[in-house]
Amino acid sequence: MIEITHRPIEPNTFFDRLNKDASGSIAVHYAVVKQMGGEERRTESLTFQVKGDLEDEMRRLEEELRGKWPVEDVLLVRRVGTLPVGEIISAVAVSAEDRTAAFGLCQEAVDRFKKMRCIYKEEIFEDKK
Repeated sequence: MIEITHRPIEPNTFFDRLNKDASGSIAVHYAVVKQMGGEERRTESLTFQVKGDLEDEMRRLEEELRGKWPVEDVLLVRRVGTLPVGEIISAVAVSAEDRTAAFGLCQEAVDRFKKMRCIYKEEIFEDKK
């Protein structure tokens, strides 16, 4: 499953959304907007803009991951819009028979999220002067 949303990502919903009848392992990862910068300038928020067919890019990613890793279910969620520090940017949830596949797919999905071509990030700073 894939999801693109402007609304906050609700972390407590992922377990219930996964098909897990034959799974012995569930792995979930949340990417969060972190504070960056120094004393003069710190991150206030990040803006994620879609430029292209993000839904198609995410669908292809899900297909590739499912073809590579023996998993029961995958949920890829990507947030767009302006997110303040501490908000969840993206989530990957995986159910699999064993932890090797669950962790492996989860890590690869997170790495691939960072390289997506259809989404652009702009950092917005607060001035500390």
